[in-house]
Amino acid sequence: MNKKHVFSKPYLVITRPEPGLSETAQKISQLGWHPLLMPVMKIHTVPFECLDMDDLQAIIFTSRQAIIPTVEHYIKQNIIYQNIPVFTVGDITAQDAKQAGFVHVISAGKDAVALADLIKQHLSPDKGKLFFPSALGQGQVLFGLLQKSGFEVVQHAVYRTEPIQQLSEEFTQQLKLQTINSVLFFSSETARFFIELIPTALHCYFKSIQAIGISAKTRKYLEQISWRSIEIAANPNTEEMLCLLKEHS
Repeated sequence: MNKKHVFSKPYLVITRPEPGLSETAQKISQLGWHPLLMPVMKIHTVPFECLDMDDLQAIIFTSRQAIIPTVEHYIKQNIIYQNIPVFTVGDITAQDAKQAGFVHVISAGKDAVALADLIKQHLSPDKGKLFFPSALGQGQVLFGLLQKSGFEVVQHAVYRTEPIQQLSEEFTQQLKLQTINSVLFFSSETARFFIELIPTALHCYFKSIQAIGISAKTRKYLEQISWRSIEIAANPNTEEMLCLLKEHS
């Protein structure tokens, strides 16, 4: 009979909000680790005006948080949205778009540059505009790349993020007990908010903790603290991140 592996530092910290927090916690539990839930930001929906659907080629999603507000808007306006082509930055966002009812979904599986290239391969600027629902203040890189290629991009903020004001008591306790093996960062924004929350007096505890980022954009924030190591996923998805887990020896 196989015994379940016991980790000397059993906690993995998840900094992402819902959607995604619970499903990541479940995957971590299945691997035998203890998930420590500490989403470092809150998501707030931003109302936006009724969209002109004429001459619309496709919808672009760079974040799964943008999908629900967009779909809810279409439903309120009695707009049949399911057959509108959708282009996403990553596979997880693509899965969520399909679950929300979109039929034609294509994922770039990487970053904004790859998504812009994918859109240029499949669409033409003279065939209509693109709708880009995003977080408030986000998406400038993709917007600029598509505009430079001649596309008309209609960008609307459909949600905004708000950082939490203090660390959770459980996180601080486990940090001082040195039971945390790794901290997972699913966006550059979560990495930034997390680093801004950490007082200098706690920096010393991170030298034995592994940081895992979903993309290279997280690194510039994570490097502001000395970690045991900083690992970046080759592709932006949870599975790639979990493959980078290394037990502290």
